[in-house]
Formats: sequence, C-alpha cells, structure tokens
Amino acid sequence: MKFNKYIYSLLIASISITGCTKDFEAVNTSPTSVNDLSSDLLLTNTIIGVSGGEYEAWRTNLIYNSQFVQHFASVNWNQGNRFEFNEGYNSSLWDSYYGGPIKNLVNLVAKTNGVAADVNYNSAARILKAFAFMRLTDSYGNIPYSQAGKGYLNGTFSPVYDDQQAIYADIVLELDAAAKAFDASKPFKGDITTYNGNVTLWKKAAYSLMLRAGMRLSKVDATTAAAVVDKAVKGGVMGSNDENFSVKHTSTFDNPNSHVLGFYNGSRYELAAGGFKFSKFFVDMMKAKADPRLPILSVVRTGGASEIGTEDNTASIQKGIPNGVDPNGFTGLATYSQLRSDFANATVPNMLITYGETLLLHAEARERGWITTGTAEQYFRDGVKAAINQLKGYDNGSNSAFLGLFNATAIDTYTATTLAFPSTTAGRLQAINEQYYIATLLDEYEAHANWRRSGYPAITAGYSGGYSNGVIPRRFQYPSSESAMNGTNLNATIAKQGADTWVTRVWWDKL
Repeated sequence: MKFNKYIYSLLIASISITGCTKDFEAVNTSPTSVNDLSSDLLLTNTIIGVSGGEYEAWRTNLIYNSQFVQHFASVNWNQGNRFEFNEGYNSSLWDSYYGGPIKNLVNLVAKTNGVAADVNYNSAARILKAFAFMRLTDSYGNIPYSQAGKGYLNGTFSPVYDDQQAIYADIVLELDAAAKAFDASKPFKGDITTYNGNVTLWKKAAYSLMLRAGMRLSKVDATTAAAVVDKAVKGGVMGSNDENFSVKHTSTFDNPNSHVLGFYNGSRYELAAGGFKFSKFFVDMMKAKADPRLPILSVVRTGGASEIGTEDNTASIQKGIPNGVDPNGFTGLATYSQLRSDFANATVPNMLITYGETLLLHAEARERGWITTGTAEQYFRDGVKAAINQLKGYDNGSNSAFLGLFNATAIDTYTATTLAFPSTTAGRLQAINEQYYIATLLDEYEAHANWRRSGYPAITAGYSGGYSNGVIPRRFQYPSSESAMNGTNLNATIAKQGADTWVTRVWWDKL
C-alpha cells in the first residue's frame, strides 16, 4: 500500500501538538487546526495516534508491560524489571491517548454523525475509539469514557469516571453498530491501515475486537462473555493473516516500537545498546516447546553502538536475562539474546489485532462451550500456525534471508503433530493462553491484559521488593495530575474501584 505523502505532510503540525499533556482541559480541547481538517485527514491522524508514538511505546509498552509479563528484561531500563515506580512512565499511555487520539476520535465521530457521505469515517472512528478505550481501561480500570474528549464539543473539562463494566458494555454496542453501518458505496480515503479502505475487512476487525472484549470477561461474567463471543463470531471475524488489522508505517511516521529499538537514523538504538533483551522465562519457554519462532525472533548480536553488526540465531547460544536481576555488577550483556533487527525497521507494521490471536480466542471459546462450530484443537493448531506465519509481515519486501527463516514444512509439522494439545480442560486453557502470550510479543498491552485475564503463563515475579512489594503489577495508577485537575471524580472512582495502587485489580481481573 502506498501512502499519500500529502496527507502525512499536512499531519506533521497537527500530530506535534497532540503529545503528552497533563492538564485535562488541554487534553480535552481539540485544536482548531485539527478539527477543520477533512474527514479523511482526520482519519489518518487518528490511526497514527492509536498506533502510538515513542513516548508510550518506550515507557508503557516496553519498559513496563513487556517486563511485567517477562517477554523482555533490561538492566538499562529496569523500572519494569524491578517494579520501580516512575510517574512519567506510569502515566505515559494516559497522557498520550487522552492528549491525542481520544479527543480527535471523539471529535471525528461527532463531526461525521448523521452525515451519509461520511458513514465510513464515522464507523472507522468508532472502532478505533473502542480499541483505544479498551487499551486504556485494561491498563487503569475505571476511566473517563462517556464524557472524555468533549472539552471542545461542550466544555466538559472534568469528565466523570465510568465503571469498567459499563465501558465494556458500550464498547460491544459501538463495535456492532459501527460494523453494520459501513457502506462500500461511500467515500473512504485516508486509511493507512493494511485494509486500505476495504469496509469488509474493517467489519471483520470490529468483530474480532469484540471477540477479544468478550473473552476479557471470562472470569467476571461468563454468561455475558459467552453472549458477546457468540455475537462476534456470528458477525464475522478475520479469516486469514491477510486480514490482520495493522497500521502501515513510513520512515517519517515510523513504527513506535521500532523508534525505540531500531538501528536506523532517528531511532533510539535500544537494541544496539542492549537496552532490551529477551527474558530467561521467554527464551526457556520457547526452547522447551521447540518453538520454530526462536531462531526467527532471537539472536545474539555482535556489533557497535549504532549498527546491526552480526546476528547469530544458533539455538545453543540463545539465553535470556532473568527478570529482577540486579543491574549493579551485571556483566556479559552482549552475550544475551535479543530481538532480530528485522522486527525493528522503521516501516514494519504495528499489528493491533491478528488472525492468529483470533483463532486462539476461538480455541478457548470452543473449549468453554461458548461456540459450537469447529474443534478447540483445530483452532489451537491453526492459531499457532497463523501466529508463526504472521511474522512474515515484518519483511520489508526485499529481505529474502529473513523470509528464508520460515521453513513451511517444519512449521506444518510442528503445528500439526509436535505441538501438544492436552487432554484436560485446565491443560488446554493453559496451552492456548501460553500460545497467545507468545503471539502477542511486541503488543505488550495485550500480552499484559490477557495474562491477567487468563492467569497464563504462570509467571513468578523475579524480584521480591520494589513499589509493588514483589507482586507483578495488575494495573497502572492514575496520573498524579488527575488529583489536581479532576480530583472529585478521581476520588469517587477510587472509592468504588479500590486503592489506587499497582496491585488493585480492575473489574474483569478476578482471582
């Protein structure tokens, strides 16, 4: 898909003013320069905002979430490794989303409501809004939702906090309504996802996200979860890796994870600096499962501080850093495994919802008896195969060596026979969610959320101290700025939800 460079150039100024802002009045006020843009330009803006930027990708996604769930470990950024509280890191997703895509999505929905020619922009914005709010509520719990982002529209600068249960219920309604409203005969420009304005694929993304939302309720409300899952599956979800919901990035608006990890000019060179290594837990799991993704993902690198150098994927030398390790006196950093550089190019897609994840959720839903078609085992095996092959999407179009890492025969053999599917329901739920954990590498928001929801994989905290006293965090605290700017509503929701700490569980996260 080719990008409209004109659209991107027009967005440079608008995106630059939607970064982190801690004043809720500021983050609820839409700049006139953004509001006056056409619907297609606003859509492009919001897609970029939802995909994210360096600010939250570095702090929330990589420093905190990825180390909480032990995909990665770091001795350079061990705030997540050893549960150290940093106000800016803790608040980065909140600041970024409320400061940018939330207010712009709310305004785009309002701008296009009831405008027949803009129905596709309205539907896409509602889906993106559901995705963004789901990520926020999964991270913080009760959040401003029904009144959020309306400062420009109606002067609401102190929005109430909605209960997570109500938020999830409305997200399901919004996704269903948005999916049904798409009209292929109406305009749909500015779509920089891999769907490129295909309304059929956007509908599938909506129902695939609804499936995720339904499964999120599995521990707290199985009856509602089953109903939502059934609705999503009947609505029509993704049917192949070609239908993955991904944001395509350019060298100007690069992949947010790559901006942190990459080796290219303008990136943060964190892989070159050894800032993020694979964790011992993750590498050991991949080895124990004889997972064919290990040599695709994991390398031991030899090179300078700003170059790729040599990347060795020999299985015997792959090893991860134990989470919680004391960085003082730590030696031999270069000998530990890290992510292959191909996954940190500027233009690689940011995968938000994938076919592999969707199939694995099908497997769990079938095992629970919430859907009646297919078998849990077939969904499981197909899901793992899709999750392996989705990694091909990180090819930049010219790297035959990278694509050569995917041995189709070996992958088929692994997913059809080598991969075990346990005989008990408990064992199957564990196997399914361990594979979901592997499949969500780099989307650490989702990895952290599903780990809390499912309890798998069984991760043991690597550090006994820190801000959470050795407990892997279950949520993020509200930003300190909220106390001053929206204190009455903040205090009301804390009284409902529980202490504002990292270990208080959100509504759907039940023991």
